[in-house]
Amino acid sequence: MKVFISADIEGISGIVSTAQIYPENYGYQRAQMLMTDEVNAAIEGAIEAGADEIVVNDSHGPMTNIIIERLNPAAQLITGTPKRLGMMEGIDETFDAAIFIGYHARMNSGGILCHTYNGAVNANVNVGGVDSGEFFLNASVAGFYNVPVVLVSGDDVLSEEVEDINNQIERVIVKESRGRYAGKCLVPSIAQSLIRRKTAEALKRCSMIEPVRINGPLLLKMTFVDSGQAEVASIMPHTELIHPNTVSFKADNAVECYRAEMAMVRIAASI
Repeated sequence: MKVFISADIEGISGIVSTAQIYPENYGYQRAQMLMTDEVNAAIEGAIEAGADEIVVNDSHGPMTNIIIERLNPAAQLITGTPKRLGMMEGIDETFDAAIFIGYHARMNSGGILCHTYNGAVNANVNVGGVDSGEFFLNASVAGFYNVPVVLVSGDDVLSEEVEDINNQIERVIVKESRGRYAGKCLVPSIAQSLIRRKTAEALKRCSMIEPVRINGPLLLKMTFVDSGQAEVASIMPHTELIHPNTVSFKADNAVECYRAEMAMVRIAASI
């Protein structure tokens, strides 16, 4: 069994503050350890379920957060940025299942540290008429390759988001939102034990979980925090400025939609 793990940081238990998620801030090194340990728990669960190849993609910010010397050696690590598929770099049709660790709810949802890719740039991302967060967009990339997402960990708001999209997916709630910067968290040992057990259970039934698929063509609408960001994002070919702060793009499939979204975010963040 071949397993892909995409790991973010905002959905890790104990992480609730911007002081913990940026490398220059005082809480970051501790957050790195918490993130690495939750990823290790998923790796251990995958091994228990019979995985013989595990690839972990570091998916937060600079994408150099996971402490490689602390990572379970059963896995290989994709680290660094930029990457052509960002949070889903490395995924392809050879994987049997995907797992999302430390994920968070979409922008303005009420979840802990909620945002969609870049909170300083993205006010909203809409795909095919559906307001979308990182879970849905990343899961649709896995679905393009016919790979089911079998487990997602994060807060309770994210859990509801996942359930609305595919209730077959195992959801591990490691903390409950008490606002964007506060939460009721499981202690790390309990969170990691839960992830380990639920990962093993989910992978054992991965053949029964449907991939998240969105069929093209797709209309992507990116709403930016301000009109200046939208103006520069609309420099990208085949885009249309449809509102002072909203840009649209017609994509043939989920991967093209995803890459267009990433490109526009990077362009918009440049000003």
